[in-house]
Amino acid sequence: MPRFFIPGNVRLGRVATIEGRDANHITRVLRMGPGETIDIVDSSGKEYSALIKSGSEDRIILDVVSEGREMCREPSVFITILQGLPKSDKMDIVVRRNTEIGVSRFVPVITERSVSRPEKAAQAKRVSRWRRIAEEASKQSGRQRIPDVLDVVGFDDALLLATREVARCVGEGLECLILFPWELETSQGIKGILRESPGVREIMCFVGPEGGFSHNEAEKAVRHGARTCSLGPRILRTETCALVLSSIILYETGEMG
Repeated sequence: MPRFFIPGNVRLGRVATIEGRDANHITRVLRMGPGETIDIVDSSGKEYSALIKSGSEDRIILDVVSEGREMCREPSVFITILQGLPKSDKMDIVVRRNTEIGVSRFVPVITERSVSRPEKAAQAKRVSRWRRIAEEASKQSGRQRIPDVLDVVGFDDALLLATREVARCVGEGLECLILFPWELETSQGIKGILRESPGVREIMCFVGPEGGFSHNEAEKAVRHGARTCSLGPRILRTETCALVLSSIILYETGEMG
């Protein structure tokens, strides 16, 4: 069943509207029209069946024909990938694959060794693209929410974001980790860190670009409370690292398998 996200709350017997790119997709790509049914997910994460009442390439009017279904497809642990900005379309892969398995937020980060350093206008276009990819992957994988994709930031600002999240979690009585996979870390694996924190509810994960993180960045991260860790003896490509990292976290927290 085709599935789309609707802003706001939806109720049985009410009218809902889909506009813009999704409306065009329904009419031009799926070639659906009045009388056909789609699934919609509102801002609360509830899923509804809706009947197409009328529509055009710009706007679809729907009749909500079912009660909201409480779904449980979002992981209990909130994972943020702070990804060192990679070259080419590798960030597309990072966003798509990690959205599919349950990552909650992405932060593109310009690091010391980032080769890709787009100007502000180009950054905005790329972020807009990554947000569309996150939405598409959420629909495909049956997610209840679309992961956030934040604007591109520098490494120091990324660390500040991570430490603020830790402070917020502590204030709410929750456990939060900052993980910093680094190829020069040999004494501590990610599994050991996760098993020391069975109740963790939020994890901020730094991933280096091609060339990895510098010693200066690793030292700075540790001063800000990050835990350096190993993902094994093999060197992973940057677009592979985030997926391996998030998969291990989801497995160790009981969200996979």
